[in-house]
Amino acid sequence: MKAVVYCRVSTDAQERDGTSLETQEKACVDFARSNGWHVVECVRDSASGFTLERQGIERVRSLLRQGVGNVVIAHAVDRLSRNQNHIGVLFDEVQQAGARLEFVTERFEDTAVGRFILAARAFVAEVERDKIVERTTRGRLERARKGRIPSGSGKGCYGYKYNKATGVREVDDAQASVVERIFKRFAETRSLVTVATELNDEGIPSFAVGRWAPIVLRRILSNQSYIGRYMFRRTQRVPAPPSQRRRRRSRLVQRPAEEWMEVAGASPRIIDDATWNRVQEILHDPERSFVRKTTNSYPLRGRARCSVCGGSLVGQMLYSCGRPYRYYRCRHAWAKWLGYTCDSRYVPADKLETAMWGEIRKILMNPMVIPGAVKLRSHNSGQADPKAELEKKLQGLAAQEHRLVRLYATGEASEEIIQKELAEVRRQKSALNDRLAKLASASMPVPAIDTGRLTKACQAVAAWLDKADANQRLAVLEGLQISLRADRNSGTVKGVLPVAIPAFITLEQSSRSP
Repeated sequence: MKAVVYCRVSTDAQERDGTSLETQEKACVDFARSNGWHVVECVRDSASGFTLERQGIERVRSLLRQGVGNVVIAHAVDRLSRNQNHIGVLFDEVQQAGARLEFVTERFEDTAVGRFILAARAFVAEVERDKIVERTTRGRLERARKGRIPSGSGKGCYGYKYNKATGVREVDDAQASVVERIFKRFAETRSLVTVATELNDEGIPSFAVGRWAPIVLRRILSNQSYIGRYMFRRTQRVPAPPSQRRRRRSRLVQRPAEEWMEVAGASPRIIDDATWNRVQEILHDPERSFVRKTTNSYPLRGRARCSVCGGSLVGQMLYSCGRPYRYYRCRHAWAKWLGYTCDSRYVPADKLETAMWGEIRKILMNPMVIPGAVKLRSHNSGQADPKAELEKKLQGLAAQEHRLVRLYATGEASEEIIQKELAEVRRQKSALNDRLAKLASASMPVPAIDTGRLTKACQAVAAWLDKADANQRLAVLEGLQISLRADRNSGTVKGVLPVAIPAFITLEQSSRSP
C-alpha cells in the first residue's frame, strides 16, 4: 500500500525550529514501515488547524484525487484539523478516494462507533482551540491594561522600533523624519500620488522595503499613533460574507467605539496637533470622497485586464469634435508612483465589447470545441513537464531558508532582516506550491462530459443572450465567470461552460439589474 504522511505545526517558531515537524514525520514514517506501507510523499504544514485552506492539506487532497495514496497518516487527529466538521469532510473525501485515515497515537475502527469516537476526539480538539483563543485574548487584554502593546497587535509601525523589554514603541529617528515629511508634503500638495512619487523617485524605502503606494500613505496619515494615541480592540476579524469567500475567508471590521481601549504611553508622538488636524481636514474633505454618477456603461470593469502589464482596464470617455467616445484604458497609464507607466493604447469600448460577445456566442453555439481542446491538452505528451523545474526551485528556497536560520543563529544578521528575507522566501514558496497544485489538477483525467446536457445548456444561454438588453447581459458575465485580457489589437476571453441551464435565464428579462 502507498501512504501519504501529513504533519502540521501551528506557529512559525515551531516551523523554524523543525523539532515538532521532524518528530511527527519520523513517527509517521516508522508507523508506515511497521505496517509494510510505502511512503510516497511527506507533506508539511505550518498553519492553524481550524481551517482547511492550507497548502499542505490541499496537497494531500490533490494526491488523493489523483489516486496516489491508499492511506493518509497523521500523528494525531488534531494535527489533521481542530474542527470536527472539517474532520468529517476529510474523512468522507478519503473514503471516496478509496483510501483510509490512520493516526500514529490513536486507533479508530471503520465503524459507526469508530467514526463517533473520531468526531468526539475532533470536538475535544476544537474545544481546546477555543480555550487557547480565550486565554490568548485575555492575556492580550491584560497586557494592554498594563500599558504594553499586546503581542501581535500593531508592533510593526513605520517611524517606530518595538522595545521588547518595555513592551512599547520607541521613535526611529530616520523613519520619523520621513513620517514628518509625508504629513508636511500632503498638507502642501493635497495629493497622495505626488507624495508617493517623490519618495519613490528619491529611493526612500517603505516599511516593507518596497515602493510607496497611495493607499499606504493614506493609512499613515490616518494613524493616531503618530499623535501619541495607541488604540487597542479597534477592529476585529469576522468571517467574510458568502459572496466574498472565493476571494477571502475573513475581513476586518471596526468595533463599536465603546469597546476601544487606549494604551497610554505605548506610542510616542511624532506629529503635532496642528499638522494632524490640517491633514485630517484634507483627507475628509467631502470633495475628495465625492463620487460623481456616471451616465456611461462599462460592463467590463472589474473583469478586463491589460494584456501588456496585467493592470485593470478602466472606462474613460474621450471627446472628438464635441462627440463622446467610450474607451478602456489600463489604470497603470497614470500610476506614476509605481515607477513605470503602461504604454498600452486606448481600446475602443464598443469594439472590445462587440468582439467579446461575439466570441462568447460562438463558443456557446459550438460548446464541444472546449472539451475537445481540454482532452487534447491532457493527452499532449510533446511538452516538457515543468514539475521537476518547480520542485528544484523549491529545494533552492528551502536551502536558502536554512542559510537564513544559520545566519540568525550565529548573529551575523539582525532579526528584522532575517524576518523580512524569510517572509519573501515563504511568499515565493507559496507561489511555487500553488503552481505545482495547478499542474497536478491539470494532469488529472478529464471527466466524462454529458454532451447532450452541455449543448442544451449552452444553447439556452445563447438564446437568452440574444434577447437580453445591455444590463441583463451582466447576468451572463457573472454566470459564466467571464474575464478577459485585451489590448488595442487582440484579446483573450476566459470563462466556464454551464453543464445545466443556469438559474438566471429562468427569470423574467425585466427582473435583471446591473
